[in-house]
Amino acid sequence: MHAKTPLIRLSPRLAAGLVLCLVLTTLSGCGGLFSGSKTPPPTPQAPAPTPTVVTPAPPPTPVSQNTVAVLLPLGGPFRELGGKVQKGIKAAQDELAAAGTPLDVIVIDATQPDWVNTLRNLPPEVGVVGGPMHPLTLKELQSTGLLQSRVFLAFLSNLGEAREGIDAWRFFPSAADEIDALLRLSLTNYGINQFGILRPGDRYGQSMGEAFALATAQLGGQITATGVYSPQDATGWDATVLEMLKTGGGRPGFGAVFIPDDWTRADKVLANFFRNKVDDLLILGPQLWTEALYRAAANKTPININNYRLAVCPGAWWPESQGKATQDLLAAMHAVGEDHPDMWEALGYDFTRFAARLGRLPQGTPPQEVSSRLAQAAKGMDFSMAPLSYGPDGRAHVAMYLFRPSVAGPVLLDPEGFRQRLNAIRQKALENPAPETEQSYSPNPAPAAQPGAPVPTQPAQPAQPQPASPATVQPAQPASPAAPKPQQQQPAPLEPVPAHQRVMSVS
Repeated sequence: MHAKTPLIRLSPRLAAGLVLCLVLTTLSGCGGLFSGSKTPPPTPQAPAPTPTVVTPAPPPTPVSQNTVAVLLPLGGPFRELGGKVQKGIKAAQDELAAAGTPLDVIVIDATQPDWVNTLRNLPPEVGVVGGPMHPLTLKELQSTGLLQSRVFLAFLSNLGEAREGIDAWRFFPSAADEIDALLRLSLTNYGINQFGILRPGDRYGQSMGEAFALATAQLGGQITATGVYSPQDATGWDATVLEMLKTGGGRPGFGAVFIPDDWTRADKVLANFFRNKVDDLLILGPQLWTEALYRAAANKTPININNYRLAVCPGAWWPESQGKATQDLLAAMHAVGEDHPDMWEALGYDFTRFAARLGRLPQGTPPQEVSSRLAQAAKGMDFSMAPLSYGPDGRAHVAMYLFRPSVAGPVLLDPEGFRQRLNAIRQKALENPAPETEQSYSPNPAPAAQPGAPVPTQPAQPAQPQPASPATVQPAQPASPAAPKPQQQQPAPLEPVPAHQRVMSVS
């Protein structure tokens, strides 16, 4: 009898569960029953991010070392001068930018109605303002209280009621600078200690005459005669001069005369000395003469040069200077079509470069610190105009050049050659009119400079320049046929005649 295999009957629910488990195990290892026989698939990885393309950043824009403002008259009667200063500013900005030290300059037109608000709304970091150029603008700054808000470097010869070195500072030559140059030549260098003043009866003549008298007394000199004439009435000019000459018995009791008047009128007043047979005075003129001589030369206007054989006048601009700053400015001006730049372009050019050296001056900087910073910035600076410096009190001083008038315009004075001419004329050694060559100012003319020879730079103290060969100051010119031959065996005395034979005593 065969044994029967027992038949195991599964319930439908259990059978369905086993089938489902087998399917799940195959797919995902359900319950881990068959995990040893199947390797689970790797976990899907997230796709790698697309690499970012980095664009090289452009080089940073140069940041200005400083920002300053200038207050200029770009309209009205002074617009031409303001425009010249602006051209000088632009030339300096281009130069600074090329050197990698750019300077921002905010130009404010002082002839616009809203210039006060524009100035008041400047950013606080703008601590330095160049200008103003007009006394009325300076007065308005005082009345509005803006003069104390920033450091103003005024383009004015004086600050009126404002206190220099406290309320504001100057960046401009003064009348005192002009007089200082004239007196250092005549009194200090030449030993002339008695002076006459012949001036017009107007405000300018009075202020300049008083300043000259004060400076003369401070240096140990004397004013021995003063003549005041009407600017409008030419009929009295000769009488005024004659009255001055009577003080010395028909000869003036002074060796030099200061005539603070404009060139056109002074030229006519001066002729009265020669009409009265006085032709050996040292004639001292203001900077107005130098400016007029430049204009006359540019316009080819003739001048009566025989009246100015012994005349000198100061100036703050010498375009023949071989200094680098002057030559750079001339090149920049010529590049934009300016053939005859003058002191006003030099003023804007020097102020901008000076402001870059000065750096920022925060609002509220004490005046003493401002003056110290100004003095430090001016020290060693290569100016295109006459060198400017600041004293401990904040007062500016410009070491002005001295010129003699010529048909070609102002010519830088050779003090030693001029000394010899002064002596020769006073000794009546020269009877012919002075030829218009620089060599005629010395009995022993030096030979012309050879090509390639070094050109002398501007003197450190233009009022007392070092003796130099006249031919090195400007190209040699052919001597006039009227020129007297040099008398080498009889050199002129080393010291000038201080005054005339009869000198008026001072009571």
